[in-house]
Amino acid sequence: MNRKQRAEEVIEYVKSIRDDEGYAVVDVDVSDTALYNPLGMGAERDLNGEIYDFIDAQTNIVPAEIPLRIRFHGAPEEEQENIKKAMERHYILKSLDVSWDLAANFRKMLLLTIFGVIVLALYFYFAFTRDDVFFAEILSIVGSFSLWEAADAFLLERPHLRRENKNIEQSLSQRLEFVSDEQPR
Repeated sequence: MNRKQRAEEVIEYVKSIRDDEGYAVVDVDVSDTALYNPLGMGAERDLNGEIYDFIDAQTNIVPAEIPLRIRFHGAPEEEQENIKKAMERHYILKSLDVSWDLAANFRKMLLLTIFGVIVLALYFYFAFTRDDVFFAEILSIVGSFSLWEAADAFLLERPHLRRENKNIEQSLSQRLEFVSDEQPR
């Protein structure tokens, strides 16, 4: 299967889960599932990880520009507000985690660039003023490696973190609905 066929399959999948309002719809049946993670208590009580895993697996391929509609089937009416709060808290925490990772990525990139430039400046100084070729080559390797790692942080890690952040923002703005068991799925 070539890329074009795969892209067409993705487009068809996204079309198949979109509703008339343009939302990508994910139906989640929680009637036979434990709603909450048994380890959480009080304000830290969170939904069962399998629920998030299912939603993430279904929406992973949906572009971040398409809004999400998550429909819970079989959720007890008295738990619906708690489910909304748990999902909002979950995605806010994920967003904060990615924001922290982006800040750490920026610091890493900045420090490695500064360090690499300084070490390469020392390399050029020693290469042109001294006859110690071995020490100069070590400086060259260390400086080049630092700049390479800074480029890796900027060109590979940062775009991945930004995509992840967009996906989390998509999840934060998702519409949650609760469907009674009498309605067709």
